[in-house]
Amino acid sequence: MKYLRWLSIASIYYLLIFMVLFVPLGSTIASEDVMEIDIITTPEKVLFDVDNMKPGDWAERVLEISNGGKEDFNYIVSSKLKSGDKKLYNELKLTITSEDNNELFNGTLGQFSKLDPREIKTTDKEQLTFQVNFPAELGNEFQGLTCEVEFKIYAEGTLGGLIPAENGIKLPNTATDTMNIMIVGGTLLLIGVIVLLMYRLKKANLES
Repeated sequence: MKYLRWLSIASIYYLLIFMVLFVPLGSTIASEDVMEIDIITTPEKVLFDVDNMKPGDWAERVLEISNGGKEDFNYIVSSKLKSGDKKLYNELKLTITSEDNNELFNGTLGQFSKLDPREIKTTDKEQLTFQVNFPAELGNEFQGLTCEVEFKIYAEGTLGGLIPAENGIKLPNTATDTMNIMIVGGTLLLIGVIVLLMYRLKKANLES
């Protein structure tokens, strides 16, 4: 009987020590092991509405890309015709330059598929300048044509895919959930053991 009493007391102490030491530790480990990709663009995307442009006109947009996550990553830039005439889209001139005036692309939109991956380290940011030109040499058959062009930024994800920048995209963290499940499961198991021991202790007292 004394053995059961001391075992119950020891189990309670063990539970308290487990809750004090391991629960905070588990939370700390989970937060330190967060594998996160967070790409933020300002503005979210670049749009060119070639409506009132005529041969010789040009338009310019500046896009800022920031790494707000805990991992370095590569990003790419792609474009697509949202609406309008494919014929005009293919002939518009596109120039993309970095903030250090390095020319990243110079050609037509029809030739552009995506920008080569560019690395951006955690907490860093950089600006890209997009310029679309309506070539002066285009003939009268292009007069009155319109199109809407969209450029978007994608992070190369650690899950093997491409993650679009939509006000920052974060990869899910599974380490926190696993640690929490282990802590809760261990706590419930220990409580069950304590309840069983107390029941047996009470039963032994009644029988004596």
